[in-house]
Amino acid sequence: MKRISLLQAAGAALLTVLLQAAAWGHSSASGTVPGNGQTVSSPEMLMLSFDGAVRLVRLTVAGSAGAVDVGFVPQATASSTFHVPMPALVAGSYRVDWTILGEDGHSVSENFTFNVDPNAPAAVMPEHGADGGGAHVH
Repeated sequence: MKRISLLQAAGAALLTVLLQAAAWGHSSASGTVPGNGQTVSSPEMLMLSFDGAVRLVRLTVAGSAGAVDVGFVPQATASSTFHVPMPALVAGSYRVDWTILGEDGHSVSENFTFNVDPNAPAAVMPEHGADGGGAHVH
């Protein structure tokens, strides 16, 4: 009896370690411009950065008036940074929802919000090259 208990405990410990390793392996956002919760003037571009190469397969932007057409097309090429040209936005709150596919084939969906105020400073992009390049998304 005791032998089975030890095997069960070892199996449970191994399963816990493997599940944690799998969860740590998923890609996640390392930054956005505008930043989450930031108030900016109407951004000309959204930037999403990730901790590894991913495919951006869904991106939606919505404000109080509904969906904002950003002309998004799912990306076939993996990158760690994506730039999305934005139309002029009116003052208000906006939510960006996105889904990525990591190299391991798992999808991750998250969102962030930002506010537009015409009197606020512009969203600041990292200097060219500081973000490691990136894909220009339409």
